[in-house]
Amino acid sequence: MSIPSVEDLKKVTLERVTATPAESDVNAAIEQLAAAHPQLKPVLLIRPTRKGDVAIIDFVGSIDGVEFPGGSGTDYPLELGSGSFIPGFEEQLVDRNVGDVVNVRVPFPEDYHAKELAGKMAVFRTTIKSLKQKKEAVIDDEFAKQFGMPSITAMRQKVAEGLQESMNDASFQKLRFQAMEKLVDLFPVDAPANIVEQEMEIIQKHEPEIPAEEARMIATRRAMQGILLMELAKANNVTISDEEVMEALKNEVQQYGPQAPQILAFYQKNPQMIAMFRAGEMEKKVLRWVIDQCSVTEKKVSREEFEKAMEI
Repeated sequence: MSIPSVEDLKKVTLERVTATPAESDVNAAIEQLAAAHPQLKPVLLIRPTRKGDVAIIDFVGSIDGVEFPGGSGTDYPLELGSGSFIPGFEEQLVDRNVGDVVNVRVPFPEDYHAKELAGKMAVFRTTIKSLKQKKEAVIDDEFAKQFGMPSITAMRQKVAEGLQESMNDASFQKLRFQAMEKLVDLFPVDAPANIVEQEMEIIQKHEPEIPAEEARMIATRRAMQGILLMELAKANNVTISDEEVMEALKNEVQQYGPQAPQILAFYQKNPQMIAMFRAGEMEKKVLRWVIDQCSVTEKKVSREEFEKAMEI
């Protein structure tokens, strides 16, 4: 098995496709954001509640006359018909008036996540305090301030930067794929049967529609790529520290928001999970090192050409 040297890698040419988001992309992103965050406007007419209204409510839940933890709320905006509360709850608030106090009687589902409440009949003393309707958000400076931006101009700039970052990430992922494919073509290595079988199991589990013969070809190629990267790392002293792994893991779990600390703790208590994450980060690091050694040219294309080029 012949492992390429740094000089060999320098002769490998790669092309990175890049693009800049168009103004229409920024407009579409902001419009999508506006659609997902409609404004709540007071219902000025004196009328009963109806499906689609947002009722601002106070509620206190009890079972057999005893209040239970987590069963109360104040100034809660409940969209009637959204299905966000227990089945049967929202329907009992339709055709009511602002100021009404409604004893909403509903059973908790048998499979409710809180076992102590599952299947039990509850009564929620609910006060309808006001009534609002969803209105399409006006995209202006006030809209931008909802997201911590001083103006819509600043928001457009921030959105454009975010789109550019996403495109850069996609471009680099494509470059990584291109590098792996080209390396195996130029420097083929033997693929151990046991690793090929492991890759086969993964493919058949996640993509069972792929024919066995094709799955084996893909598995063999993936195994070859893994072996080649591992040998390149050994030959060139490319390693990853515990600190790098933990920093990457912390960045990874940030996407889960408030649940990030619990997910991080889960990883830290499971050495096997950490080992799997480390292997993935090590592969990324070796690939970055490989790409740094290669000759990379940049090709700027239109937005449409970029989307087509990103298809694998």
